[in-house]
Amino acid sequence: MRWVLGAILATTFAGGALAQTSCGQFDFSTPYANAFLSGVPYAGAPDAAETITTMADGACHQDTLVARLSEALGPVAGYKAAATSAGAQKQLGLDGPVLGVLLDGMLRESGATIAIDEGARMIFELDLLARVADPEALLAATNRVEALAAIDAFIPFIELGDLMVPKGAAITGPLLQAMNAGARLGVVGAPLPTAGTTVEGTSAASGTLSLDGRVVAEAPAAALLGHPLDAVLWIADAVKTRGMTLEAGQVLSLGSMGRFQMAAPGEIVGEYKGFGQTPATVTLTLE
Repeated sequence: MRWVLGAILATTFAGGALAQTSCGQFDFSTPYANAFLSGVPYAGAPDAAETITTMADGACHQDTLVARLSEALGPVAGYKAAATSAGAQKQLGLDGPVLGVLLDGMLRESGATIAIDEGARMIFELDLLARVADPEALLAATNRVEALAAIDAFIPFIELGDLMVPKGAAITGPLLQAMNAGARLGVVGAPLPTAGTTVEGTSAASGTLSLDGRVVAEAPAAALLGHPLDAVLWIADAVKTRGMTLEAGQVLSLGSMGRFQMAAPGEIVGEYKGFGQTPATVTLTLE
């Protein structure tokens, strides 16, 4: 995965590439931020998909959008990897995942009750966080062992993303990048310290997502870019390449463990096995 990211960014962020993009001429962030904060679909999605046609352009619009959203949602709390499955990448015309930014106001505690109409077209999925302990070591990490040493906990996490476009409107890879990788909300469980955890042990972990007691998704940890620590490495590389800041205590959302589900009323429970001595859970209620 690391070589894929390098290949994409070496092409899209090459010198002069941004001069040929719409960023600075096409106002995406203002109407999108207004729609996002109002919890309604972004009506300009069709025009945006035709206008924002490169990942570099999407990244430039994303930077402007995140700056606007942070005025309402607070500082950067971490980062996320989106479109981590081969199927999602093929559908979006991508060669790899997309980097998103998590803001402080996007994160809720386990047990939270969340109104579905907080989002435009909200979805939920089983996810996993890794908490950064040593930013410099993580940015320099080149393998799973080094990545594991640079984090201090895995954290159960149910992500509530948002499709944000009107029904029938297409989402392209560059538009998803501009849309901050669909980040909306997420519910955070209790940290599971990595002390005593091994690379091999982590690869054997798994998770299950249930809605009102009915299992809707189940996947091994390998669903996260082949290994959770590979997802950690990918995000660290993407953050470094984009010139973003990584800080101790920030969290990294490692991707979807199973297919996403459209938001529906009920109790949602994520259960994790293998990340600690006993199963861990994270819960929320959608209404």
